[in-house]
Amino acid sequence: MPLLNPPNILPNGMHLIAKYLAIHGKPVDRQRLKAALQPSTLPLRRDGTNTFDACLKALQDLTLITADGAAMSAAPDLKAVADARAFGEVLLFAVCSGAEAGQDDAATPQRDLLVALTWWCAQDPYGPPIGWQEVGRLLSHDLGTGFASFPIGNTNPWQSFIRWATALGFAEHDGLAPRSTSTLVPDITRAVKAVLRPRQADGETTASRLIGLLQTRLPMIDGGLLATALRSDWNLPAGRRAAANALDVALSHALLRCEEDGVLKLANRSDAEKVLLSDGPEVRPFSHAVFHEVAS
Repeated sequence: MPLLNPPNILPNGMHLIAKYLAIHGKPVDRQRLKAALQPSTLPLRRDGTNTFDACLKALQDLTLITADGAAMSAAPDLKAVADARAFGEVLLFAVCSGAEAGQDDAATPQRDLLVALTWWCAQDPYGPPIGWQEVGRLLSHDLGTGFASFPIGNTNPWQSFIRWATALGFAEHDGLAPRSTSTLVPDITRAVKAVLRPRQADGETTASRLIGLLQTRLPMIDGGLLATALRSDWNLPAGRRAAANALDVALSHALLRCEEDGVLKLANRSDAEKVLLSDGPEVRPFSHAVFHEVAS
């Protein structure tokens, strides 16, 4: 099942189901689970796939829960996560792991979201917030007249994308506009922090290893598996890099934000291999990342 359609696949709803099963610790009958989380007095969608069914199917597709007939269970390594933002990181790595299945939609049910995120991670975090009107204009430029067939090429999947991008840490709501508006800032810092957090005990690593780790775990970012496969066919605007061999501005911005937030220090040692960041129009080289103890 694609994750952007039907539109009632809600990351928060998936969190409630996963948390219930993880806390319960043993299989739960499907109808009992549905009665507990979406009672008949709360029909969130009377026609077609309702919210519970859509969220349950998405969790199964991402292998976060398993089914043995009507008995539903949390996957063995799924922990009960009370915080919705922390569960967003669980979803992040479950979604990203699907990129390794290749280019086949059938083998990768979440491919619509992965493709949309690959485009999103090429946008400028320093530009104005992006709403549907801007999405249409940008997609028309980048993909040409066929952009309507892109996973977020019309308004309904764009609304779903807003929920997913913010849940996974690839976007933030425009702080100057009400949450009810459909505008986002393409800031991938939280997704990058989610990858870096387990590495903080390592003390430090080289710049090339750090970037390699990020590109492996987040295949939609600059240099990742999906970005490499897809972006060459798109007419992305110039100016996304301060130099031809620098990381693009989206990934650079996230790493610079991590440094500002005290997650790590980007050190530049004279006798070591460099990676170049796009710090606005300037190039900033670094050779090592020195981790601090706690990531926000």
